[in-house]
Amino acid sequence: MTEPATKKAKTEACADFGVFGMGTMGQNLALNIAERGYRLAAYNRPDEFQARIWGALDRAKKEGAAAGKTILIDAHTELPDFVAALKTPRRILLSIPSGKPVDMTLEALAPLLTEGDVVIDGGNEMFKNTERRSKEMLEKGIHFMGMGISGGEVGARHGPSLMPGGTKESWERVKDVLEAMSAKAGDVKEDAPCVTWVGPGGSGHYVKMVHNGIEYADMQFIAEAYDLMQNVCGFTNTEMAAVFDRWNKGRLQSYLFEITAEILVKKDDQEGCAGYLLDQILDQAGNKGTGKWTVQEAADVGIAVPCVSAALEARYTSAQKSDRLKCEKLYKGKVDGAELPVASTLSAAEKEGIVVEMEKALFAAKILAYAQGLSVIQAASVEYKWEVKLSELARIWRGGCIIRAKLLNTISAALKKSPHLSTLLLDEEVSAELCEAAGGLRAVVARAVAAGLSAPGFGGALAYFDGMRRGRCSANMIQAQRDFFGAHTFKRLDKEGSFHASW
Repeated sequence: MTEPATKKAKTEACADFGVFGMGTMGQNLALNIAERGYRLAAYNRPDEFQARIWGALDRAKKEGAAAGKTILIDAHTELPDFVAALKTPRRILLSIPSGKPVDMTLEALAPLLTEGDVVIDGGNEMFKNTERRSKEMLEKGIHFMGMGISGGEVGARHGPSLMPGGTKESWERVKDVLEAMSAKAGDVKEDAPCVTWVGPGGSGHYVKMVHNGIEYADMQFIAEAYDLMQNVCGFTNTEMAAVFDRWNKGRLQSYLFEITAEILVKKDDQEGCAGYLLDQILDQAGNKGTGKWTVQEAADVGIAVPCVSAALEARYTSAQKSDRLKCEKLYKGKVDGAELPVASTLSAAEKEGIVVEMEKALFAAKILAYAQGLSVIQAASVEYKWEVKLSELARIWRGGCIIRAKLLNTISAALKKSPHLSTLLLDEEVSAELCEAAGGLRAVVARAVAAGLSAPGFGGALAYFDGMRRGRCSANMIQAQRDFFGAHTFKRLDKEGSFHASW
């Protein structure tokens, strides 16, 4: 990296936009914006990480030269100079860790800003913190926005899906930059920006939280399909990759299916290692909190999200590696009806039949996960008076983001047709798709149970579907029990009012 001879920053207000924080995401977002023709001011504090700012400049020069463009980035390590370099009203995107670092940054920035400036938090932040900060900053005349960014570092560089929330005024001030830097997708031409004003306050971060919850579920379904193909069908990595690649050319087309096919055949490049990298990765899945928040917030608004909660709990179970190894040793061969079939006894036709079942299971489960997530957003939108347009979310998720999928075209059309649909399951086209695919989901869950394989994602999806399609369920027994031991009362089918029985 080439560090400039002088670190003195330009103080002339000539930059159109600022990015605070030059980590992986910050650098890529800065380069993305600057490449769209905006002069960008980049800031990183003068500490052990300040080399990142010079790295951003080097990348701007190299990537600009490679593309035959001039990418204008002014580097700053002094906060007053960074702020002074921005045209007013200033527009600043924070790309820093969530929580306390955001509060500390706002405390340092606020005295340097003026009325009408806009600060955007681009991290995965708890929406309640965003609501608080939005109110606190607005009292100072400064607009604070919380924006979900999906797409990882590649999306950040070339076009992510963006979910900004804040005042309508702040949206209008940053709209041009966000639309320019976002991914593009559309029904006919791939030119519609994958960004929309989600709503006021913390709505943007809330929507990104639920987006990540759906992502958890989708990844879990794929992991369960991989498990079944490997341990029931006895497929090799190459064979499984071919199946995922085939699925990705049909109605299951999505970013996650695309990368799964690539992951399966990635060779281990460590010196002295042979075989596939996936087979050497420790079976413990991490998490950063958004999946947990989704489950917690869904409970707060009274919406069931079994696909997300199953995926979250599966990650927690995976973390118990030591105990799992001990349990495997203790229970192996001792549990009736829970042993894996011998894959070699299955014919090619039988294996293909399982693959067909799994395609249907994955499609049905995917619909059900989206239905659950969108119901949570709908309930929260009513609770917090955000007026979120679900059809717009489905539209902007079609490009750039991790959960982008062909299915979102159907979902977007359904929500455009019926904007206030209480659940996606009530759309006629979606219900027809579910009816066709649900048999495969049921078959795959039964097959996993028979083989003794844990499939909580598929199981949760099926239980939700079966629960939602019954007009009368068994909850009357639960309410009777509550009244028996706690006099919680109950309602009757044939009379109005609340009742208590002398049991």
